Amino acid sequence: MDTGSHYNYENKIIVFKKETRPSQRFEIYKKYGLAVDKNFRRLKIAVCRAKRPEVFSLLSEEPWIESVEEDVSVNIQVIPESVKVYSLRGQEIPWGVQKLKAPECWQSFSGEEIRVGVIDTGVDANHPDLKDNVKELTGTYKKNLISDDNGHGSHVSGTIAALNNDIGVVGVAPKAKIISVKAFDKNGSGQLSGILEAIDWCISSRVDVINMSFGIPNDSNALKRTIQEAYDNGIVLVAAAGNTGKKDSVLFPAKYEEVIAVTACDRRGTFAPFSSQGKEVDFIAPGVDVLSCYNDGGYVLMSGTSMACPHVSGACALILSKKRLKPSEVKEVLARTARSLGYSKEKQGAGFIDVKRALTLID
Repeated sequence: MDTGSHYNYENKIIVFKKETRPSQRFEIYKKYGLAVDKNFRRLKIAVCRAKRPEVFSLLSEEPWIESVEEDVSVNIQVIPESVKVYSLRGQEIPWGVQKLKAPECWQSFSGEEIRVGVIDTGVDANHPDLKDNVKELTGTYKKNLISDDNGHGSHVSGTIAALNNDIGVVGVAPKAKIISVKAFDKNGSGQLSGILEAIDWCISSRVDVINMSFGIPNDSNALKRTIQEAYDNGIVLVAAAGNTGKKDSVLFPAKYEEVIAVTACDRRGTFAPFSSQGKEVDFIAPGVDVLSCYNDGGYVLMSGTSMACPHVSGACALILSKKRLKPSEVKEVLARTARSLGYSKEKQGAGFIDVKRALTLID
């Protein structure tokens, strides 16, 4: 397929109808002179460029095409001004990990053999609190760039699975395996096409949980189909509700029924005013002044629903290390054992997770 320099227009995401065959998709590419940048065969989605922009408006008339979408920007859900460097002596168990009652579970279950896909800004694979748990690294932002040049991905990974090793911090599931996919640049910005590729890669890599501390305000057929494929493959999906601070403003993919949507609270159990709200919210978790790993071997405090999300991903890893449940069953166990913080469902969903009670319920 020609990918020459005369294809100068922005990428579009083409979602083909599920019944289309490879030969039919190739016929579309040839008929309209499309250059295919990314082809997700399993999903029947392609990211394409054209010689003339009007070509994409014609594609919607083709019977084999479900939709043509913009390759929109996607952003991580952290409060930038919340980042504060933190000096540690010895090891500290972050307040959020304690509030979930995770340490009371570690003697029996620590997330052993559970693979958590972290779609983020990458990870500091040499961080002393992460290196033994980082098992696979790849990137969709730039193929040769997989390390964390932002710090957000390392922070998220630390909350999920920082090692219990007498230094730094400890994650919710300190023996879970981090499968890192860098889909965001040093500014915490990425593209929808990169997210689709990252989720597709996680499916192929057979992860058990996917942490998605990012979001977009508008729905997408391409994202919906990709999320559904991951869910159908038995992957537990967890996402940040968003940092809009408004009612009825849960972002996608958190807004999808297949995804566990997480809002944020502080150590006193007070709902974080920056957190998005909506009927799609499933749980509330620690998201204010959360201590975790950072790039270059450091540690910082950060706030955002980005920080709340990995607490729930870590809890899911603990549950799965005890028993391999379906995504719907994991969510049900967490919901039945969560405790109310006194807020509406739109702010807290089923409530604040108690992972110790969840593990007991499985018995």
